[in-house]
Amino acid sequence: MNNRRWNLGESLKPNWWLVVLLGASLIVHFLILLPALKDSSRLFIWADSILYERIALNILDGNGYSVAIAPPFSPNSTMVPGYSSFIAGIYAVFGRAPYAVVIIQVILSLGLIAGIMWWGARRFSARTGLLAGIFLLFNLCFAFYSVQIMSDILFLCLLLPALWFVLDFFQGRIPVRSGLGAGIFFGLAALTRPIALYFPLLIPFLFIINRPTRGRLAGYGVLLLAHMVVITPWFVRNRVVFGRLFFSTVQSFNLSHQHAAPIKATLEGKDVNEAERDLEQEAFARYGEPKNEAENFIYPGRESLRYILSHPVPYAGLYFAGFLKTLLPVGFGEFLLFHKGHSGEFHNLTPLIHTAYLEGRWADALRVLWKERIAPTGGAFFIYAAGLLIHLFLIGLALRGFLIKGFRNTLNFLAFLVGFYFLGVAGPVGQPRHFLPLLPFAALLAAHALVSGMYPTEVKT
Repeated sequence: MNNRRWNLGESLKPNWWLVVLLGASLIVHFLILLPALKDSSRLFIWADSILYERIALNILDGNGYSVAIAPPFSPNSTMVPGYSSFIAGIYAVFGRAPYAVVIIQVILSLGLIAGIMWWGARRFSARTGLLAGIFLLFNLCFAFYSVQIMSDILFLCLLLPALWFVLDFFQGRIPVRSGLGAGIFFGLAALTRPIALYFPLLIPFLFIINRPTRGRLAGYGVLLLAHMVVITPWFVRNRVVFGRLFFSTVQSFNLSHQHAAPIKATLEGKDVNEAERDLEQEAFARYGEPKNEAENFIYPGRESLRYILSHPVPYAGLYFAGFLKTLLPVGFGEFLLFHKGHSGEFHNLTPLIHTAYLEGRWADALRVLWKERIAPTGGAFFIYAAGLLIHLFLIGLALRGFLIKGFRNTLNFLAFLVGFYFLGVAGPVGQPRHFLPLLPFAALLAAHALVSGMYPTEVKT
């Protein structure tokens, strides 16, 4: 790893114009957050937000780890404990104050940006670090999720140190120590968002370009061991509570809700909720009635996998459409709710859009989007359009930055693995939040590409 020291004073003086742009982007960043101040409903755009808070409140009220609002408080099997515990800790100090959670998340997000700036300056140059920070401050996706009662910002605060330790693991002097740090942070990240559970299994691919020395192999062994130590208690909890050894049933829920149900709804002309109920009935007929909440998700998950495997062509088509959605800065629906609130009816457009897409009626799909999502947003859609252009510009520059070194560079290869893993699980109902783990890498690579073009003599790594 490049251990170049970053002298703040010496770096800022010749790059004063970037410092001014950084200050302007910080102002824009906070202006983007203003709709969150209108009412607290803007903080709970996602249904998951409500569930996270319910668990936190039940923990504080002594009702156990449950999303129920009344007795019996049945234990929950889908939500891992990291983020709800984070909310509970804040509520224990400030009372039920969602804005306290958001303020702390904004502070954390700014800390993340400062960390990426430091990382970019240390690995590339001061200009690259400053530009990476500017790109992140202008990013609509990053700003939006910092003011949502969602796990994404806390997750990034745990995932990015783990990835930094992975780089140090391959390029530093003490791989065992770095492996220990990476394993602990990967475990904590998985306890915050279970999507990260299996990512450590991809790290050996980095041995393709990094010689597997005895120290590195030992470090990777320590990484896996530390990861298992951190996540095992939650496996044990679920085994004791539900009689089954699993980490979270959210994977089974997503197989039904985000993968199989959208296909079934599209192909059979049904509502997504109706398609989910059909999958549940078929699952219970095949596997028996569920004995607890966990089996209530596990059985439909199995049936959903069977349905997906029996419809590979439409699934592949919708999967590609879902991947394209991850490249948006924010979902159209989320943006509308954030700026207009929860007033009026809000329909799930997924079956309509997917049907038109599979039948090649793309103009119809665009008309539905315009009528139901874009037009109701009004003048605020200008912000979305600007955010989309900036986001696509960032992605394009990041690809150019990636091509400078390609897969020969450890950071690039790690960025590729992050994108492959987190974007690859998006499914037909792709969400821009799946891009967030890749966003810091994209900002670094985009800044590196821009600086390399403007200052060809600048040192590259």
